[in-house]
Amino acid sequence: MFLEGKYMENADMEFITEAERKKLLWSLRSDFAWAGKKIPESVEIDGMEYRLLDLVRKLGEKKFPEPEEAAEIRALIPKLRAQAKANEEMLETEELTKAEADELYEEAVGLLRAGMELKDKLEGKGGEASAEEFKRMLTAQKVADEKRWQQFIKSIK
Repeated sequence: MFLEGKYMENADMEFITEAERKKLLWSLRSDFAWAGKKIPESVEIDGMEYRLLDLVRKLGEKKFPEPEEAAEIRALIPKLRAQAKANEEMLETEELTKAEADELYEEAVGLLRAGMELKDKLEGKGGEASAEEFKRMLTAQKVADEKRWQQFIKSIK
């Protein structure tokens, strides 16, 4: 989230400040923190490894998953959310380096995205395409808001 270029080198040793921690937590807790984020290749939860990216892709290729597969995915979604919540709690309470904090944040938002994608695909929604549509709608709304603001400013003058 906040690691770039030359700062990445010192990130392994520097601890995050309270302001940086709050920024990460605020971002993680926002309604659409997961939008546009990468789904982790795999994640280990309760001693089991889940290949999330492959799972999301395979589910997207099928019209309807097998009942057993759908049940497994429905059971996985709360586990993904719980793991993201555990990462959030660690981010909130642990003394972390910038690299560790960034890694926890990215994993948490990736898990949230994976959960949303899986849920959407099970419900027959567009998943990733829906996220893109949401971004377009959000951008259009921002443009409309800006136009209204400009009109308001002109009316005051």
